[in-house]
Amino acid sequence: MKSLRFENIWLLSHRDKKARHVSFHPKKNLLRGRNHTGKTSLIRSIFETLGAKPQGKLESWDENTASLLEFSVDGCHFFALHQNGRRALFNANREMIVATSKFGEWSQAFCNVTDFNLVFTDKKESAIQPADPACFFLPFYVNQDGSWQSEWNTFGGLKRFSSPWSAILEYFTGVCPPEYYRAKAERAQESKALEESRREYKLLERTIERFSRTLPLSGPKLNPENFANEIALLTKEVTELNERQEILRSAAVKEQDLLSSLEQQIRLADEALAAYDHDAKYLRAGNSEPLICPTCNAEHTKSFLDLLNFAEDARVLRELAGRLRDDASEVRYRCSTASAKLSTVNENYKRISVLLDTRKGALKFEDVVGSLGAESAFAAFEAERQLLQEAIDKTLGVIDSLDEKMKLLRAPKRTRAILEDFRSHYMTGRVALQLPPVDVSKMKLAGRPDLSGSGGPRSILAYYAALWQTCQGAMGTFDVPVVIDSPNQQAQDDFNLPAVLQFIAKDLPDGMQLIVGLETETDFPFDREIHLDVKYSMLREDHWAETERIVEPLLEKMYVMMESDVAEV
Repeated sequence: MKSLRFENIWLLSHRDKKARHVSFHPKKNLLRGRNHTGKTSLIRSIFETLGAKPQGKLESWDENTASLLEFSVDGCHFFALHQNGRRALFNANREMIVATSKFGEWSQAFCNVTDFNLVFTDKKESAIQPADPACFFLPFYVNQDGSWQSEWNTFGGLKRFSSPWSAILEYFTGVCPPEYYRAKAERAQESKALEESRREYKLLERTIERFSRTLPLSGPKLNPENFANEIALLTKEVTELNERQEILRSAAVKEQDLLSSLEQQIRLADEALAAYDHDAKYLRAGNSEPLICPTCNAEHTKSFLDLLNFAEDARVLRELAGRLRDDASEVRYRCSTASAKLSTVNENYKRISVLLDTRKGALKFEDVVGSLGAESAFAAFEAERQLLQEAIDKTLGVIDSLDEKMKLLRAPKRTRAILEDFRSHYMTGRVALQLPPVDVSKMKLAGRPDLSGSGGPRSILAYYAALWQTCQGAMGTFDVPVVIDSPNQQAQDDFNLPAVLQFIAKDLPDGMQLIVGLETETDFPFDREIHLDVKYSMLREDHWAETERIVEPLLEKMYVMMESDVAEV
């Protein structure tokens, strides 16, 4: 079983000149603070840094706050850096692995270092897509905005997959190994290809039947009037292509003008940054001469405020240059797309124009058909039918092979044993949380409880706990940190709330890392307590210097790498 642990997180707000550093214990952590003291902000930052965006929004939070998370996978340490959609991954020596503003690239890097290889098909079942960080953390994060109800609403963006909940839970509990889901996704694609081939085969059969009725094997093969009709259709198609070509040309010109403007702005920003670097070096020089006003000859000393202002201007320019490069990259992609479409239109236009020119000459369409004969036409149909039948037979063989592979991977005996453990854990949790017993003999892994009133959150907690205990079992695949944000839901009374806290502190698996956000003090033991005591100010001024020293060099590395990547493109 692979193990992931959160080690440290640093948060840095250049706007507020405040920061925060929090170190996590490998076992039980308590984030304690009243409402609006920043518990949720801190917890959300952990997941957003790793590319999993929870539901809900934060009020009065600097969206440009930089976050650096140190985490470990089987004892191997990594650093994940995030600022406003841009992310970078570093190894234990803080050497860069990847820097990107593209979510797909980041997800691939995260899955590589964690060895998380779950795959899905999209909703149209047209392509295989790898799972992302939100899929990885979904069973292990209980947040205030989407986890305490009867549906899976913890993270956004998961609905683009086709029914991911069951697959995610079966992956982590060990019901099916990752190879099962890869085979399942491949089977879905093959089934779609089979359906398409069969549809084409039926269409070809109808075409042959109609062709046989209108064109016998002897005598005239085609009516000459059809030639004139086809010329009219081709002329209409050329006209439509001309209109499409003009639209695409106009779009390409506009995108190219916008790209030129953005590249000019990037160049100006880079030149300004170079000037700032030169000026900053001069200001930092300790043995340089004082500044002398050319008008009044007054001497001015270099103050710390000057240095600070220059540093702040350079930071703003650097972020502006980063955003401009992102915009330029997107516009460059749109230019490339428009050019590709325009090229396709031009090719179709040339093809049809040549065809029209040929048919306007002395050659007649009926002469071509007559020379080929009906026999050639039927032979072509038959060859196409054989190709389609071969494709159908081949696809059926692949599907049968995948079905056999999935059957071997999903062992019924193992599935029953895991479900029995899960149901037993759920029943035990309900008893500990002061809930009446229920029949769980048919309960499924993805079957979240749907109970109203104060018992609803307790039943959800019992359900999550059953999942965590099952994942920690002998057949689980990952040991992932569990995060519970505010277990006091639906106004638990003085009888039920202590039962909830005791269950979290004492009854959950001992080996897993736990982070709990709580509003009040508790007598139940936690290995580390982080106290947040100032409303709307989780970040602190006294953490600024240390955090800036750690985060700022990595931010600079990230932006330099992203700038070089854009330049190469």
